[in-house]
Amino acid sequence: MIIYHADDYGISINASKEILALVQQGKLSGISVIPNMSCFADCIDLLLPVMKERPALTVALHLNFFEGHCCADPAEIPLLIDENGYFKCSWMYFFKSSYTSARNELRKQLSTEIQAQIQKLYHAMPSDYVLCLDSHQHSHMIPVVWDALRDVVLWNHYPVQYIRISREPLAPYLSTPALYHTYPPVNLIKNVIIQFCTWYTKRHPIIPMKGNYYLWGLIMGGSMDADRINRLMDKFQKYGQDPDTLELLFHPGIILPEELSPEYNNPDFKAAETSPKPVSYTHLTLPTNSLV
Repeated sequence: MIIYHADDYGISINASKEILALVQQGKLSGISVIPNMSCFADCIDLLLPVMKERPALTVALHLNFFEGHCCADPAEIPLLIDENGYFKCSWMYFFKSSYTSARNELRKQLSTEIQAQIQKLYHAMPSDYVLCLDSHQHSHMIPVVWDALRDVVLWNHYPVQYIRISREPLAPYLSTPALYHTYPPVNLIKNVIIQFCTWYTKRHPIIPMKGNYYLWGLIMGGSMDADRINRLMDKFQKYGQDPDTLELLFHPGIILPEELSPEYNNPDFKAAETSPKPVSYTHLTLPTNSLV
């Protein structure tokens, strides 16, 4: 199965409206909701009627430990936040801490925050909602974060429909030399590290997975434009043959300058999310098994 998914719903009102417009056009199979921004309640009010109109839409929790304010009691998670309750840790801090003496305490505090974020989304969703999980910057794939998530899901016996496995095949990229220069080196490095993390998640599964789960959107993150997608689609499609799943990941929403506030405390993220997005999958002919 091939699915088309947008992350960062709930990052701002404008970004969320733009994502919902694509849902209503039948361009998305699913969205991921950030639970910890100040606009969360307003974004949920916009989302719930659309969920009724499009019951096949997948709504996932987009765990976030990098932007905005924590959902847990700040006193319980001092390793994660600054004096204002805003997240302060980097992706590499979590990764490195997976192999240091800080691991156990960090795992405990991450579990506390994960539980708070899950509960916040649960309380906002319809009573029949089944949890789906992924994360901002694919941080749930980091070993210490994965273990914290595993603790929360198993301890609370949460039914979980799926957890994104951020495993992106390299073969389609390697077989297309003409596009080599278009891939940001930092994304290639992220891919290598997350491939390593995938090995850890397979050894410590949280839920049974039917088939293999593949992602397309990490190396091309921020530049999933129609031209490159069309050039690579034939090479990626085989990864979406049943029982496997291929997820095409996009970040189509834009934060307006007037929406910015201190909760957008990462300069790189702020620059990326206020920049125009590339013309992308809105101009593609989507496979019928991907539409909602």
